[in-house]
Amino acid sequence: MATKVELRERFKQVRLLLTKEEEDSLNNDLLSKFQQFNWARFSYIHIFLPIEGFKEPDTTLLINWLRKNFPQIQLVVPKSDMGSLTMHHYAWEEDLVLELNKWGIAEPKAGKVVLAEQLDVVILPLLTFDRMGNRVGYGKGFYDRFLSVCRPDCLKVGLSLFEPVDLIEDINPLDVPLDYCITPNTIWEFKGF
Repeated sequence: MATKVELRERFKQVRLLLTKEEEDSLNNDLLSKFQQFNWARFSYIHIFLPIEGFKEPDTTLLINWLRKNFPQIQLVVPKSDMGSLTMHHYAWEEDLVLELNKWGIAEPKAGKVVLAEQLDVVILPLLTFDRMGNRVGYGKGFYDRFLSVCRPDCLKVGLSLFEPVDLIEDINPLDVPLDYCITPNTIWEFKGF
């Protein structure tokens, strides 16, 4: 058992220690496992873009695969508002222009706004997760606030390069648990539907 603060620091370091070859191998295995999930039933999928230099799962591989194999799905990407600690959501369209913000996150410059209520799935970044579906993010609460305004049936799917820890000891009532988490080895299910 460990606290979110301890786990956050540990997994930031573990990711940064990955070699390029290890990172590429984990991302390719993650893509293979991601491809096994039934995406065809969804219309709107929200997906994060990786933070440059943090060795997050490479969602560009997943985005390219989804766009090629499920062109009917509207992909949606976030833009952070650091003043209000909220996010705005934009449709991924052919003419979408991305720019790096000061934290190294590619974000839409502008575009067609998509409302949280429209989303069928939110694919979540995380540093680690536990066997109960709780996640540790970066600690600002962006995704917990965002998920609180999504539809109750919106599926919450985490992506992790690593398998879960046994238990995150300091979960609070505002933490929104995952329904699934996809790793390079496993699709973890926490809630049937």
